[in-house]
Amino acid sequence: MPKSLDLKSLFTDLEYTIFGTEAHKAFAKCLPQVDGITTVLEPGCGSGKFGLMFALLGCEVIMLDIDPEVIRYARRLRGALNELNGSPLATQIRVGNIHKLRFADNSFDYVYNEGVSQHWVDEKLRQGSIDEMVRVSRNMVAIMGNNGLNPTEKEADEKVNFGYKGMPPKRKCFTPEELEMRMRKAGLKNVHVEAVLPGDIKNCYLIIGYGRK
Repeated sequence: MPKSLDLKSLFTDLEYTIFGTEAHKAFAKCLPQVDGITTVLEPGCGSGKFGLMFALLGCEVIMLDIDPEVIRYARRLRGALNELNGSPLATQIRVGNIHKLRFADNSFDYVYNEGVSQHWVDEKLRQGSIDEMVRVSRNMVAIMGNNGLNPTEKEADEKVNFGYKGMPPKRKCFTPEELEMRMRKAGLKNVHVEAVLPGDIKNCYLIIGYGRK
């Protein structure tokens, strides 16, 4: 279910975007160093609070989501940031499907998502979302999600029903081992999976996997 278009939600996400969280820091750590302007793609952008962080850092960012209401929210958040920034951020925010990314191979320096690929249990769709991300990247890919080894997250996989448009109601969180395997299977090299929040890789709530094309 998309966030409501209210001032409280916008204020919270403005704070997250500007000041960052541990998740923001983990994504930023993976940002590749390139000559000129870094190009970034976030399929499944949700509120946009991660992609807009990279825009504030000077990247050119395209953010996609399958739900038009989510896109509407992300554009409103961008509008507030544009006012605070004093000039428009280099962003595009539009409807798009992570399984059918309408970009040529090797189009972006950095492609990532948070909590998206884990929503498909079907083997073809589960792997396919990662394959598409790798296809359009020419450098770095990062995937963040809930940890399938954590008992609370495993329980949520079974009990929680999600209402995101275009997404399954259930999810199946990646274990660190599976996430690394799927990223390698998609063609990434030097893949690493790390804990984000909090604790070690066996009991943390959130993990990130990243690797180079």
